[in-house]
This record gives sequence, structure tokens and C-alpha cells, in this order.
Amino acid sequence: MSVVITAKLSLALRLIDTTTGKEVDESGISFFLDGNRLIPMKKGEGVFVFVNIGREDFLMQIDAPGYEKADVDVNHEKLDPRLPMLDIFLMPSEKNRVGGSVLELNGTLKGLTEIEAIRLDRPIGLFQSAQSRKEVHSMNILPVRAGGGCMLDQIAYALLSEDEERYDVFTVQQQNAPLSIILKEPVETEHKLNDKIFRIIYGRASPDGKFRLKVRDDSSTLPYLLRIKVGEEVYFKKIDFHETNGKITRTELLKGAAKKESVTEPKETEETKDE
Repeated sequence: MSVVITAKLSLALRLIDTTTGKEVDESGISFFLDGNRLIPMKKGEGVFVFVNIGREDFLMQIDAPGYEKADVDVNHEKLDPRLPMLDIFLMPSEKNRVGGSVLELNGTLKGLTEIEAIRLDRPIGLFQSAQSRKEVHSMNILPVRAGGGCMLDQIAYALLSEDEERYDVFTVQQQNAPLSIILKEPVETEHKLNDKIFRIIYGRASPDGKFRLKVRDDSSTLPYLLRIKVGEEVYFKKIDFHETNGKITRTELLKGAAKKESVTEPKETEETKDE
């Protein structure tokens, strides 16, 4: 008599370092559901697969050495039923020294829902062209260096404006050729040849307005462009983390920040006319 053992995919998690965009692949990562430890299968760098734990919504806890503990709300209605995969961004702890020590920006801003950044001196690719045909949205890209490559996985990236004052966020559905990608949605605004593409560094924003954003202190200059969302308004601000870090007030955070109107051609307002 033979015994058939079946395994049904319940969830796949890809763990990503918020400061580098690279997969978290350290040993000793623990996953918990209702206090019970789960044992996933490992499928490539930073990817963990869970089988036979059902398709109910649940809260999972992740404890990775060198990173802050994370709680993950799993809502299966928002996941692809064929491949229920989530990208989880882990924030390094102060004990994490892989890639350089950590600098932090933190404070409280009522109404803040998102805070993130891109590192302006480290593009990972360049924009060539974009087109939409029969609801398929594609983008052709270029490597930063001639003869190099540009691998954009299924994740969100930033496409910087020509004046480098704002950026659009786009999500890759698949890379169908070495220098061609399929997008989940079209890019919000028009872009020009050689506009730069960046990884996004994600911060944390809690319902009470408290926020934190960490970067690696691995260079003498740390030029970043912050993206700050307050209510329905989006602001962008350039900073150097060597000059601006630690606790910051609302006034300091928004001082000099540009409100997003259009990535390519900001609208003229009465306020800008007066300036």
C-alpha cells in the first residue's frame, strides 16, 4: 500500500534589507504563527516557502538576526492565488554591521503615512522608453555602464525626474528580456532617455505619526532624496544623512521640501510666482 503525501503552497516570503534592497539570507531566521514556530522551505536567496498552513488571514512574526523583529499581516485576498508571495522589508538593528553602520532619521509628523528614500549617487539602471499596448505596459531600460546588465526583479523601483527633484514609483511584473521589463501599471508621468532608476529604501510610519528611516553609513557623503506622504500630499526633499540624521521635527523635515505636482513639469502656483 502506497502513501501519497501532498503539499499545497500557502505562502512565499521574500525578505529584503530596507537599506540595500538586497535579499536577507542570514541563517537563524525564525518565523512564528500564534506563538508556534513555522519551518519553511528555502527557495533561493531570501525566499522562504510555507506549505499546508492554509489560506486564512493571519499575523506572522519574523525574527532575523541583525534585524528588528517584524509583524506581517497576511491577507490572501490581496495575493496572487497561484503564487501568494509577499516582499517583506526588514530594518537592520544597531547590531547589524553588514554593509556599514546605520544612521537613522526619526520623529513624529501627524498624518504621515509613508516615508522612503533613494540614494542619488547609486542608480541601478537607466530609462530608455515605455509603451502600453493592449493593456500590457512595458519599459525598455539601459545599464548604468556600457556592456553591463540591469536586473529588476518583481519589486517596486523609483524612476527619477530629469531635474532629480522628484521620482515616480513603478512595480515590475516580470523581466522578459535582459533590458526589457513588464510593469504592473504604467508609469505615472513621461520620462526622458537616461532618467535614472533606483532601489527604494523604506522607512516605518505608524498610525500615530511616528516614523523611522535607516540608511547605511558607508561613504563620506550620503545624498538621498526623501519621499514623504502626509495625507494625500506627497513631498520630496534632498538631504545628506551626515548632515541630517537623528531626531527631526515636523518643521525641519518639511522645510525646503517640494510638494509633488508633476514629475516632469511642476505646476505654477501663486506661491511659486511670488518666489
